[in-house]
Amino acid sequence: MSSGPQKALSEIQLSESASREIQSFLSSGERFTFLSADGTTQLQGIRFQHPEPKGTIVIVNGSTESWLKYGELFFDLYHHGYSLVSYDHRGQGLSPHLVQSNPQIGHIDDFSFYADDLNALVQHVLLASNHGKLYLLAHSMGGAVSLDYLERFQSPFSAVVLSAPLLRINTSPYPEPVVRLLITLLKTAGMGDHYAPGKHDHDPAESFEKNPITSSRKRWEASQLVWKSHPDAVLGGPSICWVDQAMTRTELIRKNLSKIQGRILILQAGRDQFVMCADQDSASKAIPEAALLRFPEAKHEILMESDSIRESAIQAILTFFKN
Repeated sequence: MSSGPQKALSEIQLSESASREIQSFLSSGERFTFLSADGTTQLQGIRFQHPEPKGTIVIVNGSTESWLKYGELFFDLYHHGYSLVSYDHRGQGLSPHLVQSNPQIGHIDDFSFYADDLNALVQHVLLASNHGKLYLLAHSMGGAVSLDYLERFQSPFSAVVLSAPLLRINTSPYPEPVVRLLITLLKTAGMGDHYAPGKHDHDPAESFEKNPITSSRKRWEASQLVWKSHPDAVLGGPSICWVDQAMTRTELIRKNLSKIQGRILILQAGRDQFVMCADQDSASKAIPEAALLRFPEAKHEILMESDSIRESAIQAILTFFKN
């Protein structure tokens, strides 16, 4: 195992030499492509092969994201002895975007495509060569994708961690039935690939003080630098069809949670504004081998949070994968 920090990087370190180390490490990864499950799209991935791996962690990112923003997490997990594989979902990040009129619109025709693509990664990348013991770590929408995958496919993963998983969209301040009706009307009117109401292009001038994802200024600034450096990977908000599909698919996922096999740890962000925490509580009870770990002060991006929260989360992940 290569040498490295025993604890996760701190916010202070991010402003010093470690930030350059992270970028150098990210550049050292092996980029690859694989074909989407329906054969329409070349998806972009990256892997880091540890010389003496404890196993391989597959990281499934959230809506509007890219593996580009996970440099610090990759760095930490690698230096704890794991090989890593990640990729960008169709329609976002470095994979082809799906709305030609505005590539910043996060769009999908069928939410189940995401889990189909994760299965394509498993079959054609992970199982096609020796990646050792396999683990799954997913964030937000990636959590919904992973649960959908676990419900529908034979899983090779020894353990799964879901960080702030999407099980139900937070539609506040509007009731969910009202939002569903509006979305259905707009989709029926042929506006499925337009922005959902209230959503827009990425705003590079958005202030840290108003951000809903993290209380760590350093990690917020690092993520903004990623998008500034990679404008082609940037997404704004979701499309009308994406919201429609996400609401429909997560409802089905919630109904089938009891079918999921394997060890699962759910990390819950107490100050989450994007997803409903109550459904994570329910999921931890419905899934036979699930546990729930609460971070009451965390915003949605637990793994981008302030040091005390992030360090506790990473240690919990490492302990769960080790057991």
